[in-house]
Amino acid sequence: MLEHHDSPNTAQPSQEEDIDALKSLLSLRDKELQSLNDALLKAREDLKSAQRKLEELHSSTSWRMTAVFRGPIMRLINLKRTWGVMAYEVASRGGWYDSAAEVVSDIRAYRLQYFRRLAQYLNSNGEKDPAPGSGDHDRHDYAAWFATRGPRENRPIGAVRDGPLISVVMPTYKPPLELLKEAIDSVSRQSYVHWELCIADDASNDPSLTEYLQALSKSDPKVRVVFRETNGHISACTNSALTLATGDYVLLLDQDDLLSTDALEQVAQCIAQHPDAAIIYSDEDRINEDGSQHSNAYFKPDFNYDLFLGQNMVSHLGVFHRQLIMDIGGFREGLEGSQDYDLALRAMERVQPHQIRHIPQVLYHWRAIKGSTALDHSEKSYASTASRVALHDHLQRTGQTGEVLPAPGLPFFNRVRYELPEPNALVSVIVALDESVDKLRAMLTEMWRTRGAIDCEFIVCTAGHLSTEELLSGFAADQLPAVSVIKTDAQTPLPERHNAAVEQSRGHFCCLVSALFSTMTEGWLEELARVAGQARTAFVAPRIHNKPGLLDHGGVLFTAPMRAVYAHKGLPKTAHGYSGRAALQQAFSALSPALLVVRRALLAETGGFGRDFSGKLALIDKCLELQRQGLANVWFPYADLMFTDPAYSGRTNILTELGLFSPERKRWSTKWGDIHNDRFYNPNLSRQGDFSLNWQV
Repeated sequence: MLEHHDSPNTAQPSQEEDIDALKSLLSLRDKELQSLNDALLKAREDLKSAQRKLEELHSSTSWRMTAVFRGPIMRLINLKRTWGVMAYEVASRGGWYDSAAEVVSDIRAYRLQYFRRLAQYLNSNGEKDPAPGSGDHDRHDYAAWFATRGPRENRPIGAVRDGPLISVVMPTYKPPLELLKEAIDSVSRQSYVHWELCIADDASNDPSLTEYLQALSKSDPKVRVVFRETNGHISACTNSALTLATGDYVLLLDQDDLLSTDALEQVAQCIAQHPDAAIIYSDEDRINEDGSQHSNAYFKPDFNYDLFLGQNMVSHLGVFHRQLIMDIGGFREGLEGSQDYDLALRAMERVQPHQIRHIPQVLYHWRAIKGSTALDHSEKSYASTASRVALHDHLQRTGQTGEVLPAPGLPFFNRVRYELPEPNALVSVIVALDESVDKLRAMLTEMWRTRGAIDCEFIVCTAGHLSTEELLSGFAADQLPAVSVIKTDAQTPLPERHNAAVEQSRGHFCCLVSALFSTMTEGWLEELARVAGQARTAFVAPRIHNKPGLLDHGGVLFTAPMRAVYAHKGLPKTAHGYSGRAALQQAFSALSPALLVVRRALLAETGGFGRDFSGKLALIDKCLELQRQGLANVWFPYADLMFTDPAYSGRTNILTELGLFSPERKRWSTKWGDIHNDRFYNPNLSRQGDFSLNWQV
């Protein structure tokens, strides 16, 4: 999908296209406003009803009479909940013995600091959790982290001396003059000298601003300024600034934001290492109005197409090859608020994935002032609407069919709901479990009831003594799915069970189930199949949580040699996680083997599951193989399943399944020993894989 195409002419969009884009934008916004108004009215009615019921309860005689018992009962309930969470924690570490061994290992590594960290964590009720190297600071305290690791003003200047000319493009409109001067100063202080600053003012009609910019352009030949006669908004204004640019690359800078002193040098070094780079982006943070506080850093992964459809991870800092911007006609007018997202989408369509480069350092400081989305996305709700128009147009240009929706719980981000490739597609649900007939029947009936608008068959591969008739006894007589049983030995490895069942299956998709689930969201199987049906996709996995309501299985991160963890494991399932990543569709190197959906033809073409690994790691191994072939393993959080038995909890370190001295461990190390610097993570984040800060960099 990210294929190179011949560049079209550089003509700007026609007036008719601009009008059509505006109409589409207005129509979409009207629908969203109506939907939000309806939801708000319903929420108000529900709140009033709940308040009435609460008042009735508190005024009742039974409530007053049971007051003396409620305290002890609540303490017992909390103790039971704590014990339940502990059971899943112990199971995820491989049992009590392995859990104790892990604690002993931590004590040896951190000595007295371990007990100090533990005491701080317990005393703060889990709110303060120091990390190795952080002293007494919480592992998420970015202000303290930045104070010792972020600023690079006094660091030695790098070796890049003869690099490309970089045009810093800045549109302005009635900016606070002092903030504008700070933004311009952050360019003039760059350690890299081959730059030019191209400023376009969008008819601000501010004499002091005009005087300042004119004097600046006269005193510094590297600064170019154009004054627009009429106000055209940010897209037109940025296009005016682009006409001044002569550099090989264009860097986009807002009128009140700041660049780190070595930002351009880091970009030049990236270009020197990757001469074919067409799009470059960096990590970012936010600063308050006077620039005294740094917060909310976003340490991004390398380019992740599925995540990019949900959020604009390219801005900020965003750098583009100037010829690429010319080829796509610059910024499109009518998409103000998300014009940079639209530009990145259209630019991405013209390049290969390896031409999109990520610099894992904070090079851009986004100023959070009133009216800025850096402060609050609701400040510019029109930007969210414009981003969905831009994404809708991207799907059309790239031949993808689907609708663009607000991400559930994160309306300022996006979700793409694809069409099924085949309306009458069949999914073969392959269950490889040795459980009782009652448990399997309960799971199958619930899966069938909640599957959505898609047909499925069930193939149960088990060593248990059960029959097709026993499994079907839980279904309605007029709605019986196709169910078959493959008898196997208890010692038969999981990949062999799956291979045998796949060979017998008839579905367009295979849903591989290796855990016992109790509940699923409505339409879970249909939604997973929609994503699995995309040609660029390998496996798709849902969000999986345990009975206490904590995320358990998910995308797999390889954060250190022989360490693989589930992203956001232990986070409440309602939480959005790090920069929304616990709630947005995205690609990972591998996915949880607990439940995977894949095209059956893809498994057949690639030889099924290998026999290098006997357990669930065989499925992770297959994920990695397909990723190496250029396919994406996609985590899909909008389908959610729950398990109740702690035995199915995902390991804290998945690779402990290999053991210490097993032949499988050696095979894994030989085959995948180089993937511990996961491109879907970030080196500035902890090797624990919990998205906390890396205090030991």
